[in-house]
Amino acid sequence: MALNMYYKNGMIRKTRGQISDDLLPTLYQVHNNANFPQLTWLIDNLYENSQIQPDIAKALADEIVAFERLILSLHLPFPRVPLQKLQTFFTGAATSQQTVYTSSD
Repeated sequence: MALNMYYKNGMIRKTRGQISDDLLPTLYQVHNNANFPQLTWLIDNLYENSQIQPDIAKALADEIVAFERLILSLHLPFPRVPLQKLQTFFTGAATSQQTVYTSSD
């Protein structure tokens, strides 16, 4: 089941993001890793329809960048575009100080 996310971008518009089933195995590589506490929290709460506050969104964006660097340093394959879209989504929410709302399919 995919996790759908959005934050308000103006009065009517919403910016949407998603963690697809294809991206989950990649994210689980850092589950319970002390260097990635927010990604671990996200994985643990994927289907809880949680709200993500702007400061947590910023931390998630930063951890995704660190995660990409780690994967690249190990020369491992990973779904670069979905991970970058996720990082851009969380950065946008943090920059605009918007709460991210989640719902699972």
